[in-house]
Amino acid sequence: MKKLLTGLLVLCLVFGLVACTPSPATTATSTQTTTGTGATTSTQATTTSNLLANICVDTTYPCVYDKVAVEIAFVPSSGSTNFNVNENWMVTYFKNVTNLDITWTLIDPAGSNERISLMLSSATLPDAIQGKSFNTSDIVQYGLGEELFRPINDLLPYCPQLSALFDQDPLIRAAVTCTDGNIYGFPGLSNVYSYLLRFFINSVWLEKVGLENPKTLADLKTMLTAFRDEDANGNGNAGDEIPWSGSWSEAGSERHLIFAAYGYINQFMQNIMLDFNQSEPQIAYIATSSHYKDYLKFMNGLWQDGLLDLDMFTQAETQVQATVLNGTVGMVAMSAPYVYDPDHQDDWIAVTAMVAETGKQPVFPKANTVAQTAYFVISAETTDEKAAALANFADGYYSLETYGFATYGPEADTDLDYFGWGHYYDAEKNTILYKLHPNANGAWNHRTTYLTFWNVPGMVGNGYDPYRLAYAEKYPDSAIGQQFKNGIVSRKDEISQQQNQGPFYVNSMPSFFMSMEDLKRTNELVTPLDDYVKSMEAQFITGNISIDAEFDNFQTTLKTYGVEEFTQIYTKYYAAYKANQ
Repeated sequence: MKKLLTGLLVLCLVFGLVACTPSPATTATSTQTTTGTGATTSTQATTTSNLLANICVDTTYPCVYDKVAVEIAFVPSSGSTNFNVNENWMVTYFKNVTNLDITWTLIDPAGSNERISLMLSSATLPDAIQGKSFNTSDIVQYGLGEELFRPINDLLPYCPQLSALFDQDPLIRAAVTCTDGNIYGFPGLSNVYSYLLRFFINSVWLEKVGLENPKTLADLKTMLTAFRDEDANGNGNAGDEIPWSGSWSEAGSERHLIFAAYGYINQFMQNIMLDFNQSEPQIAYIATSSHYKDYLKFMNGLWQDGLLDLDMFTQAETQVQATVLNGTVGMVAMSAPYVYDPDHQDDWIAVTAMVAETGKQPVFPKANTVAQTAYFVISAETTDEKAAALANFADGYYSLETYGFATYGPEADTDLDYFGWGHYYDAEKNTILYKLHPNANGAWNHRTTYLTFWNVPGMVGNGYDPYRLAYAEKYPDSAIGQQFKNGIVSRKDEISQQQNQGPFYVNSMPSFFMSMEDLKRTNELVTPLDDYVKSMEAQFITGNISIDAEFDNFQTTLKTYGVEEFTQIYTKYYAAYKANQ
C-alpha cells in the first residue's frame, strides 16, 4: 500500500506541474499563458487536428482562447437540496476561468436515471452529460451500439492529464476501452479505501450493552438482540430502539453485507457475484447459490425477532436518515456518519468483516480503480470544435487544483470565495470547517448544494489520500495544506473502515464490455430475473411466503426465467478477464 500511495503521489505531483491553474489563495483569471513547453505541445498536437488553434492545452484553464458555447446536462449529488446553478460556486468558477459559455441543464438526481434514459432514447442530447455514472453496459449500448456518445480517442491530445494517467497506468486505459477500441467517456477513479459497503454501528450503544463489533453472524444477532432489549440509547425507553434500519429497495447494500459474510462479493450491488467459497473465485447468481437459502433463513430469523426496521422494505433513504437523527438506530448503511448524523458522527464505527461460520476467512469488497467507467460523456452530434473544448474541460477535473475545488470548494476569505461560503482550517480541531449557507442542512448538504459538483470525473471521493498529500505539499499555507501538513488525517469512521475491513479486501466483480449480442441478451434476462428475486426475497424474509415450502418452486421459476444462460454469459466474460490478467 505504501508503494502504491508513493507512486500515486509522484503522479499527482506531475499533474500539479501540468496543471497551471492559480494557487487557491490567488484570484483566478482567464489570462492565456503560453510557455516554451506549451508551445511545443501545441505544435505536436496540431498534426493530429487543426482544432488545436482554439484549445488551450498548455494550461488547465482557460479551456479555449475564443469563447465557445456549450450545453452540459448535469446531475448534482443526491446530498444537495434545491440545487441552483446561480447559487453554486463551481458554476461561477468555471464561468470565470474556462472561457466556455456553458448552459447547464439541471437534472434532479432523484429521477436522473429515468430522465437520462428518456433523453437517450429520444436521441435529443446536449453537448455533454456530466454527473451520471455510465457503466460498461451503458457504454456498449449508447456508445458502440447506438453511436450516441462520441469516442474521445482523437480528443486525447487535448487531454494532457488523462493521457498522462493512461501512460502511467495502462490498466486504467484498458478498463475503459470498449470492444471496438474506443473510449467513450471520462472515468471516475478511486483508491483502495473507497468503502463499497458502508455499514456503521453506534459504538455508544455497543459500549452500553457491553459487546464488541461482531465477527460472525451469530455475534451480529446477539448484538442486535441486545440493542432491542437493553435500552441501548439510554433514554429510559427499552422499546424505541431499531436495532438495524435501512432501505432495502433503494440502497441495496443491506443484503450485500450478509452476502459478504457468506463469501459472495459484488461491487455494484447486483445479483451476479463472485463466489469466494471456491479455491478460485467463480461467477454465481446469488439467488441460485448454495448459501442463498441459509441467507434467507438468517434474515427471516432477524425479522421474526423484531431486529429489523419494520419499514425496511418500503422506506426511502431519506426516511432512514431522519430515523438515524432521532437517535433510535443501532446499525445502518449510510454514505458517511457526518452526512447522516453530523452532531454525533464520532459515535459511529464501521462494521467488521464478518463470516457465517467460525473459522472461515472473511472477505470484503474492495473498490476497483475505475470506480465509474464514464462520469462525463460527449454527444456524437456535437461539433468537432465543441467536442475538443469539452474534452479539455473534462480533463481539468484530473488536475490537482480542480480536485481540491470539486471536493472542498474555495478557501474562505480569498478572492475565489465569491459568495462567502468557503472553507477554513480549524487549528484546534485540525479539520476543515465551512461558513455554512443559512439554508444548508449541515456541511455535506452545504458543499454539495452551494460549493462543489462532486459527481465528476477525476479522483472521486473525499478520501483520496495521494491528492490530499500532493495538495498539501504544493499549497502548504492553504486550509487543506495545513490540515494534511503532517500526513493524512482521517475521520474516525474512515479509520475504523480501514482497520475493520481493509485486511479482508478482495477484488470485486470486474466490469465487462460485452458484445452487442450478449448485452442485448443479458438486458432481456436481467430485469425479469432481478424483479422476481427482489419480490420473492422480501416475502421470504418477512414470512409472507414459507421458505421451506416454496424455495424449490422459486428455483424452478428462476430457471424458466433463464438464470442459467444469464450466469453462463458472465462466466464466459470472467474467464476471458482472468486469462488476460
